[in-house]
Amino acid sequence: MDALRKQFGKWAGTKRPRPGASKADGRSTTTISSRSISRHTTASTVSMSRRRTTRHTKAVAFDHNKYTVTGGKAKKRASRASSARMSTVEPTITKRGMTVVELIVPIRDSLEGKYNCDAPHEGRKVLQEKLRVHVDALFHMLFSATSPFFQKFHEMRKSTDLKLGAWRKNAAGQNERVITVTVALKGNVGPKVSKVTETQTLRACTHPGQMYSIDATSVNAEIPYADSFLVDMHLCLRGTPEGHTKVLVMAQVKIIKPVWAVVQSFIEKNTFAGVEEFFQSLYSALVKDQRRTTMLPASGSTY
Repeated sequence: MDALRKQFGKWAGTKRPRPGASKADGRSTTTISSRSISRHTTASTVSMSRRRTTRHTKAVAFDHNKYTVTGGKAKKRASRASSARMSTVEPTITKRGMTVVELIVPIRDSLEGKYNCDAPHEGRKVLQEKLRVHVDALFHMLFSATSPFFQKFHEMRKSTDLKLGAWRKNAAGQNERVITVTVALKGNVGPKVSKVTETQTLRACTHPGQMYSIDATSVNAEIPYADSFLVDMHLCLRGTPEGHTKVLVMAQVKIIKPVWAVVQSFIEKNTFAGVEEFFQSLYSALVKDQRRTTMLPASGSTY
């Protein structure tokens, strides 16, 4: 039997070791290597799955006017704690298991935060536009006593006797100026010209380089019912982070002497039509002017 076992040992239950294999604690090296490879593969899979849970967070600065300024990048490991902290952030892009989100962070000197216009903004909105002109340059064009743009604009409209007063402190300590002009009327019936006296007041919420808030009261003369009404206007020039300016003009007609309802309706209709036509013409002139010249921010500007 021993001879048969020696001759036919591999069929009789005797195991011959494979080449290169050795016994170690009852396990072959091939078995050990296969298990280590399996563990290594599992670890790699777990590592890759962990990498896919990494959130790449892009910091974006913005103001309450919804103008954004791109910032830097930061990485944050996804976890229950970080998910709780980022509960208000909505993902915008999902690609290859990676979530890209935008964090909302305030910028320096937020235009809607630190520099708020305290005017009530009452009346009818006659103009709301955005110009590619810096706010300081636009204020100089519209409210400077030496503005060549404003003088040429009135010449184009056939206005005469334009006098632009300088800014001075009034009794309340506010900056104020008075301008007078004789404007041409486009009506076929009635007077052809009207003398206008406009008092402009710079509100205390004005911050050069950021925002200008101006109240204006306009009084007409040499037209029917001129002493029965006046026009209150508010002009808000608000700078944007990219160096442009948002322009808002509000207007309202105030009856200071009682008149018939039909007359009051006639005054309001024609006055609003004239105010809207004036500011639309002014906006068109500003757009044409900015195409010819390049408006650079004023020196010392925060932008």
